[in-house]
Amino acid sequence: MESAPRVTLGVPLYNAERYLESCLDALLAQDYPDFEIIVSDNASTDRTWEICQTYAAKDARIRLYRNPRNFGGHVNYTRVVELARGELFKWVAYDDVCLPSYLRTCVAALDAAGPQAVLAYPRTVLIDESGEVIGPYADRLDLRDPRPWRRVARVARNINLCHAHFGVFRMSALRRTGMIRPFLSSDYTLIAEVARLGEIHEVAEPLFLRRMHGGSTRQAKGATPASALAWYGQAGRRVRAPRLRMLAETLRMLSTGSDPLGTRISSAAAFLATWWARRVRVRLGRLRRSVVRRIRASTAKGSA
Repeated sequence: MESAPRVTLGVPLYNAERYLESCLDALLAQDYPDFEIIVSDNASTDRTWEICQTYAAKDARIRLYRNPRNFGGHVNYTRVVELARGELFKWVAYDDVCLPSYLRTCVAALDAAGPQAVLAYPRTVLIDESGEVIGPYADRLDLRDPRPWRRVARVARNINLCHAHFGVFRMSALRRTGMIRPFLSSDYTLIAEVARLGEIHEVAEPLFLRRMHGGSTRQAKGATPASALAWYGQAGRRVRAPRLRMLAETLRMLSTGSDPLGTRISSAAAFLATWWARRVRVRLGRLRRSVVRRIRASTAKGSA
């Protein structure tokens, strides 16, 4: 019987032809070889499936699956987890690039930390649609505190662009979560849930290249919450208070589950208090900038 690989790389796809070859080339160039690649195509209408078949014919570590229709990105993200055999797991987006030592470094971090660490991710560098470097991005989600509520509070304080969920998870922890859910910013909810379960470790090397381009779900020019819902297969639906929806879902998740009651209540309270403090700081900052602009405009008008 074929032994299971240590790591599963889950690649959920839909109309990914533009960057897919670069993505797969980077995965196959990893210097940690004990992995499988699970591709789940959400009924793409471009050359995505043809590209996948070409790569699978060359490397037996690639396993291909195709959905009969587009079930939405969140369903496809869950699908690759369901098909995975590895003890460790990583999601892969078609438009990002993992440098060759990505897997080896993250696996080593988890092995060194022991079972209290449930997720390891490297530092991020943003690139543009042509692969040119925009600059480093500070994720600030290195959460090594033994207290769950402190880890969850730091998620609420620091999370912005969410790159940690493209790190390497312990599968036993990931399968205790709701993974990617059908609402905007559900990756925030996932990371809060993971932080309650265990430590998140950031490794020092900048090994993850996050591509910012016009086809991105949320970074595209002119993108709105309503247009972003198309990724979930919910195009045309009305978006009502997406931040409040994320907050409510996160609090519901943190206050339920099999963890001790004290852990659940303290984690939910910490997220709520820290998130609202962050929102207040943002609003005060906007107000301060608005007042400064008005004063400067008034001063300039008076001296004219």
